[in-house]
Amino acid sequence: MPEPIMGLCTLVLAAGQGSRYRELVDQDKLLAPSRDTPAAPGVLASTLESLAGITERLVVVTREDNLALRAWLDQRAGSFGAEVFTVRSNGLGHSLARAVAQYPAEQGWLVALGDMPYIRRETIRGIAAEIRQERLVVPRHVGQLGHPRGIGSCYRSQVMALDGDRGAQALFASGPVTEVEVDDVGVLQDIDRPEDRRDA
Repeated sequence: MPEPIMGLCTLVLAAGQGSRYRELVDQDKLLAPSRDTPAAPGVLASTLESLAGITERLVVVTREDNLALRAWLDQRAGSFGAEVFTVRSNGLGHSLARAVAQYPAEQGWLVALGDMPYIRRETIRGIAAEIRQERLVVPRHVGQLGHPRGIGSCYRSQVMALDGDRGAQALFASGPVTEVEVDDVGVLQDIDRPEDRRDA
C-alpha cells in the first residue's frame, strides 16, 4: 500500500441530518447498507474504507447529538485509522469551519462527504495528490464537478469564516480551481434515498 500523503488531513463530513433518507426509512443513512442488500457494509464504513491511509490524518466530523453514529464510531473509527470530532452543527459550512480550525494542516484538507461510498481509492489518491497550499482542487467526470474536494492551507481563514449549510461552494465559485478529470462516476454519487444505493 502506498505511503500516506503527508501534510494533508482528510475531513469526512458526517454531521448532516439525512432527513430525506429518514422520511422513507427510519434509519441513519450513514449506518444503512451501502448497497441494496442487508449484508453490505454500511455507507460510512464503505466511505472510510476508501479513504483510510490516503492522507496523513483522517477525521470524521459528526454531530454531538447523533448518539447512534457516535456509538458506532467509538467502536469502529479506530479500525480505519480515523479520529472523531463532534460539533453542534449549524450546517455543512459550520461543520467544515469548525473542523478546519481544530485540525490545521501544512498543505491542506481533502474534504469528503460521508454518504459517498462508491469512489475508488485510486481516484481519491489522485485528487489528494493535486492539493497544494495555494490550490482548490475538484474532480470532474463527464463535465460535472464532484467530490471529494481539496482546499489548500492558504484558504484556512476563509474556510473558518463559513457558516450555515452551503459548505465551501462560494469559495470554489470565487477562486481559480484545479479540475482533475476522472473516469469514476462515484465522484457524483451520494446517497440521499434508499434507491440511490447501487445493486449488490
